[in-house]
Amino acid sequence: MKKKISAFVLAVLLAFCMGGCDIPLPGFADYDVSSYIQALLDSSYHNSHEGFMAAAGATAAVAAENHTTTVENAVVSFCNTYTLTPTDEQMAQLREIFSQILQQAQYTVREEQKVDTGYYIEVEVTPIANFSDCAAQLQALRDQAQQEADAANAPEPEEEEEDEDEEEEDSWGDDGWGDESDEDEGPIATPAPTVAPLVDSRELYVTKVIEFCRQQSAAVRFGVARTMSLDIRQTDAGELQLDMNQIDSIDSTVLQFTAG
Repeated sequence: MKKKISAFVLAVLLAFCMGGCDIPLPGFADYDVSSYIQALLDSSYHNSHEGFMAAAGATAAVAAENHTTTVENAVVSFCNTYTLTPTDEQMAQLREIFSQILQQAQYTVREEQKVDTGYYIEVEVTPIANFSDCAAQLQALRDQAQQEADAANAPEPEEEEEDEDEEEEDSWGDDGWGDESDEDEGPIATPAPTVAPLVDSRELYVTKVIEFCRQQSAAVRFGVARTMSLDIRQTDAGELQLDMNQIDSIDSTVLQFTAG
């Protein structure tokens, strides 16, 4: 998504130029940059794509990639922050949960300001703070998972074997009193003991973290609002250039991760 934005911006420029918008300065168009940024953020976080499709001329599938990529980046960042190694199935669950969380993101895009180099826009972001102070909670889940795995993987106590010296019962046979067992009878096969599968403490830990995240998605907490700035450069040819590192900064503010 972040590599495709420049192409989308160009598409927006062409759309506005063909629409016959006013040109206040020679060679420059009066673009509605704030509306584009609003549409981009709505598509990325709220999974709402109508505005972006209209502004960028994108298909529904292409627009949906904004949200898919933003969610994927959030999940990967979360896993890296807290050293999680989820399975493919667990990754899918985390994507679903973080999609729900991001759709509750709060932000306000203010009107753009025309400057010498292009445009300046402020975006007020109210961070989702559920994961900014949960290191201790996740460590407790890790310890709990390790204890449960150790208990499940502990070997079963062995049954006491019968005393080999214990005298076998005698019975009357053709040859008189003696051992009732048949000397010609072969040894009785002993079935192999059933071994329970080992419990992977790391996988169990991720399962517990997923449930923790699911609970957080149902009760999102917000921190103190912050004002982020976007500097959008305009070339001599009239093209607008957006440094996607600035969008990355908004991403990391919308959903904060810290380890400690």
